Formats: sequence, structure tokens, C-alpha cells
Amino acid sequence: MTLDDIPYIERYSNNTEGLYVATGFNKWGMTSSMVAAWLLTDLICGRQNDYADLFSPSRSILKLQLFINGLNAAAGILVPTKRRCPHMGCSLKWNSAERTWDGYK
Repeated sequence: MTLDDIPYIERYSNNTEGLYVATGFNKWGMTSSMVAAWLLTDLICGRQNDYADLFSPSRSILKLQLFINGLNAAAGILVPTKRRCPHMGCSLKWNSAERTWDGYK
């Protein structure tokens, strides 16, 4: 996941002709993959796309956002919470019969 929760979709670098990247979708892969296909098609065909700057990996991320993300990370380490699924973030409970952590909402 990206720092600002917006996927990276663009050419891999200015030095790699014909190589593109689309990543950072988190749980929004089905929706964001359609945006990525649309944007990458425009980039490959040389068409202007109004959303290219929004998804560019070289976009500017405000220092305030980095500060907020740092505080959230520190709070998550310092404050004990329920166990969470890394995929969707739902709560987990121990299943003693199968000896597994099972998700529930």
C-alpha cells in the first residue's frame, strides 16, 4: 500500500521504454485494476489522461501526510488492539478445535 493510499500507475522509469507499473491496490484490486488498464492504455498509446498525475509514483506527498502516517504507526505499536486479518482487517478469534485464527466481522 502506498503512503497516501492511492495506487502507483505509470511508466516504471524514464529510462525503461515500454515497461509500466501498477501497484499499491491493497484490497481495491478489482476496481483499481480497471483504472490501471484505462490509464496504462492511454500512456502506451500516447494519449493525454487527466488522471495520470494523480496516480504517478513521482507525485508529491505532503509532509503532513507522512507525519500523520508516522503517528498512526506509532499508535498502533503502543496501543494493544484485537488481532486483525492482514487481508481485510477484520477481527480474529482463536479456533481451538483447528488451532487457527479465524476471521469474523
